Parts: sequence; structure tokens; C-alpha cells
Amino acid sequence: MLLLALLLIPLLAGVALPLLPVASAWVRRGALGAALLQLATGFWLWRHPPADLSLSWLPRLGLRLELGLDGVSLPMVLLAALLTAMAVLASPGDQSRPRLFYPLLLATNLGLMGSFLARNALLFLLAYELILIPTTLLVAIWGGERRAGAAIRFLVYGAVSGVALLAAVLAFGWLNPGGLDFSFAALASHGLSEAQQRWLLALVLLAFGLKLPVVPLHGWQPLTYSQAPTPVAMLLAGAVSKLGAYGLLRFGVDFLPDAWTAWSPWIAAAGAISAIYGALNAIAQLDMRRLVAYSSLGHMGMLLLALAAATPLSLQGVIAQMLAHGLIIALLFCLVGMIEAKTGTAAIPELSGLLNAQRGLPFTLGLMLLALMAAAGVPGLAGFVAELLVFEGSWVAFPWPTLVCLVASGLTAVYAVRLFNRVGFGRLDNARANWAGTSWAERTPALVLSALVLLAGLWPGALTGFSEATTASLALRSSEAVTVIALAPTNAHSAELPA
Repeated sequence: MLLLALLLIPLLAGVALPLLPVASAWVRRGALGAALLQLATGFWLWRHPPADLSLSWLPRLGLRLELGLDGVSLPMVLLAALLTAMAVLASPGDQSRPRLFYPLLLATNLGLMGSFLARNALLFLLAYELILIPTTLLVAIWGGERRAGAAIRFLVYGAVSGVALLAAVLAFGWLNPGGLDFSFAALASHGLSEAQQRWLLALVLLAFGLKLPVVPLHGWQPLTYSQAPTPVAMLLAGAVSKLGAYGLLRFGVDFLPDAWTAWSPWIAAAGAISAIYGALNAIAQLDMRRLVAYSSLGHMGMLLLALAAATPLSLQGVIAQMLAHGLIIALLFCLVGMIEAKTGTAAIPELSGLLNAQRGLPFTLGLMLLALMAAAGVPGLAGFVAELLVFEGSWVAFPWPTLVCLVASGLTAVYAVRLFNRVGFGRLDNARANWAGTSWAERTPALVLSALVLLAGLWPGALTGFSEATTASLALRSSEAVTVIALAPTNAHSAELPA
């Protein structure tokens, strides 16, 4: 029942917090306590793998409350819980309308948890759609000057993604020769023809390509990420976008293997285009938030390449990249938010000399250097491990798209150095440079994320140990998967989670 607790914690906290007749600080502490309790529950389940939960709900519609954890969903559950806690910590102590803000954050978390835990396609769809409304409200109410346009664009793109996924899920159920059954186990063994799989894959690619996003389905992302408040941007870029890769892995690679293999060269090409497009646009940006947004788009292209390759190593790279990128991008948005809160701007041309020890923000810039190095794939940090797995696993299947993504990874260093050089060095503006330093409370989320980025780089098993058996069983292109499964213990589920 601890699986159900992962859903009940944010649900009950989100309902209770608006009813508390207390100051905003206590509402914030309640939200943080709920997120930390959920994270602790996730770690307990990591060490003590549970049996899947299956309860009857609406059997005539094929909807059951089916929940489970494996080597793909467990790391995403931990990431979502962690980033929710960090988003609460990154929120200002005097957050406006806290009785609405924090329950909406917890509602987003509930949708994420439901999506990652679901073992029924209809249940996944319900949780997936649940995320759209609270995130739209968070951007529309607490966003930047262009928040209205950003929220509308996010809502429209999200609605199209939801409609495409609804059509795909209903088609899965109707085409199932065993009757109306939306369980993942039934969908993975449906025996559809390749022609049927191709139609379904088109819907799946549209739905999750919008969420990831990839070029040319990325129109919502730069504006939304740049206008969202810092905690929301951390959660959107770090966890919500990973639903796109997670959905492609579940619904594409696992449920539609024949069509995925047939279309994989085009999927790999789309990934390479997204990677190079995102990197080049990041170099051209004059706003830190938009630079980080485009850098995220580039790394999502690398994820798509690894999914297209579908080798055991590349799929392991998918999980590692989702975890590493989730930590790094959340850290970058957290640091940009800290700089903007102190200086009043995120415009790169208006900032310089922040490394000044007396009047700058040297501690914040030091952490930003770490985050930028991790994003550029410097050895010893989380980004290096993930990208190495992605590129090595993808090279055997798609050398040319992998080479393009390698170039895009190299360009990451260009915009990282450009940003740090312009913001960190140079002379301070004497008319404006009278900023208060950051407190330890403000630094806490950045310090936690920085420590995890460093730990994952020094201990690669933190990124890869979750998923070896599961990704091997999902791989489409290598007999190595059969070898791994044959050598695995009989109780593979119990063996893989604590690995």
C-alpha cells in the first residue's frame, strides 16, 4: 500500500493546506513536509521493492487502479519527489497566495506520480492530463510579464498532446484482440500488425514529442520556461518534460516495437536536429532563462536519439540522462532565479562582475560554474556519465545522428563559457551593484542539487544501477538483452531496484 501512499501524500496535503488558518510560512512547511515524506517513501520502496497493486475501479471501461515500480519508473518517482521538495524550498518565504501556490505544486506532483506509477494506459492518461491545469495556473498567475501568452501557449500545446494520447490509448484498447484491456501487460503483448502499429506510433510521437519537446513541436517551451516562476520552471524542465521520454519508452519502444524500429532512422534524425537547433539557439540568447530553456531543448534531442537507437546501452543512457538532466536543469533555473531575485534582471548584457568577492554574488556564480560544467559533460559530473552512455549506445545504430549530437554537446561548452564570462567577469555597475548576498536558506536547494550532480558524477551507479535489467528487456536492437536477462536472478524485479 506504500505505492498508494505516494499518491495519497500530495493529494491529502494539497486538500489540507488551503484549510489551514495559519501564516504562509507554515503552509510552505506543510508542503515541504509532504514532499520530503513522499521522497522518504520512495527511498523505502527502492530498498524494499513492493508487489504491484491492482484494484478494480471501472471494469466495464477497462480501467483498473494498477500501480507498480520497475527500473524505469522508480528513478523518475524519486526525481519527481526530490524536485518538488526543491521547488518548495526555492519558493520565496513571502510567497504570494501560498494557499493556492503550494497546493498547485502538489497537484502537479500528484500527476507526475500517477503517470510514473500507472500500469494501466487509461490511468496513465488521467494522471498525464491532471498535470496540465495546475501548471498552466502556476504560470498564468505567478509568471513574468508575458505570463498570459506563455500560459495560453502551454495550455494549447498540452491540450493537443492530451488529445493525441487519448486517441492512441483508445485505439490500443479497441485493437486489443483479447478484449477491452488497457493494462500495460496486455498492451505489450497485443500482437498488432506493423500497419496498425505505425498509425498508433504517429499519435504517440505527436503526444510525447510535444511534451518532451522536440523540433518542430517545441513552440511552447522557450516562452513558458522563461516566463514561469523559478520553482515552476525547475519542476517543468526537471520532471514534467521527462514524461515525454518516459512515454516514448513505454508506449513506443515497448508497446510498438515493429513500427519503432521501422521509423527509428527518422526519429534519430529528429533528435539530432533538436540537439543542434537547441545548442545554436542557446548561443544566440541574451536572456539567461531563454538560454537555459534552449539548452534543455538540445539535451532532449540527445534523449530522443538514444530512444531511437534502442540498444541496451542507449536505453540505460536514457534513464541516466533523464536523471542527470533533471538535476542539472533544475539547478540552473534555481541559480538563475537567485541571480534575478538579487539583481532584478536575467538579461545577460546588463550583468557583469558577479564574481566580485565584496559586492557580487560569488557563491552563486561558483555553483553556476559547476552546473554549466555538468551541462557541458565535463568528466566527474553527472552530465558526462549520461552523455557517454547515450553516445556509445547510439553510435552502433546511428553514427551520423550521433556525430551531430556530439557536435551539439561540444557547442554546450560554447554557450556555457559565454554565459559565465559575461556574467561573472568584468566590472560591476557601480550605480546598481548594491545587492544583498544570498542567505543559507536561499542557497539550500542549489546546494542539495549541486551535491547530487557531483555525487552522480563520482558514483555513476547512482544513475545506472536502477535500470539495467529493465532497459535490457526493452532493447530492440541487440542480443545483449537476452544475455543480460538470462544471467539475471530469477526474481529480476527484486534484484534490479537496489542495484
